[in-house]
Amino acid sequence: MFTLTIDPPHSGLRNMEIDLALLQDAEQQPEPSTFVRFYRWDVPTVSLGHYQRAEQAADLRYCEAHGIPVVRRPTGGRAVLHAAELTYTVVSSDPRFFPLHSLDLTYLTIAKALQGGLTRLGIASELAPGSRETGRVSAAGVKAPCFASASRHELLVGGRKIAGSAQRRLKRSFLQHGSIPLDLDVPTMAGALGVSEQLIAGTTISVSEAAGRAVSFAELADALKEGFAEVFRAQAGE
Repeated sequence: MFTLTIDPPHSGLRNMEIDLALLQDAEQQPEPSTFVRFYRWDVPTVSLGHYQRAEQAADLRYCEAHGIPVVRRPTGGRAVLHAAELTYTVVSSDPRFFPLHSLDLTYLTIAKALQGGLTRLGIASELAPGSRETGRVSAAGVKAPCFASASRHELLVGGRKIAGSAQRRLKRSFLQHGSIPLDLDVPTMAGALGVSEQLIAGTTISVSEAAGRAVSFAELADALKEGFAEVFRAQAGE
């Protein structure tokens, strides 16, 4: 079974509940299944990695003063401010589409789908080299947001990160979700995450900046649908 949905904006708590419910459903279903979800957040929201300490990962006073909710993801990784972006979720227990035995190859498969979608918008991206950060390592970083560095197989444009991802794995299935900014509000992102504006501006790029024009949520979603369809057809041997 394969399902792709494009959801309306939800609260941070609701978005995380939906992602976790999809993972639990895939884990419990007897037949292999894959869910892909593209979604938004009803207000700018900080999400923390599963292992992060909130007071080290974000500026909680800034968030409270500016009405920015803080939620915890079921996946690892570092803090992200979700605002003008497309968030994707991939949940699967299907070996036709994903090498379920390998964390690294699963990331690579999804990265190729994302890369294919960005290519359809005229954006040339490259895969980040290096190693994949573990949840425990990301928990140790003080004020080190997700987009400040790129782990293996995350996507870069001109050396700056355009898509951040994190994963959680169960016995039969996995959940990976990630943030792809359409536009950047650098002062708000820096304030909410407790880092300098220079750090954000130097390490992060939006889809609209990379494309050299305004790109809407709907346009990016359509492009990513095509990117995923192409990779899934190839993985299934069609």
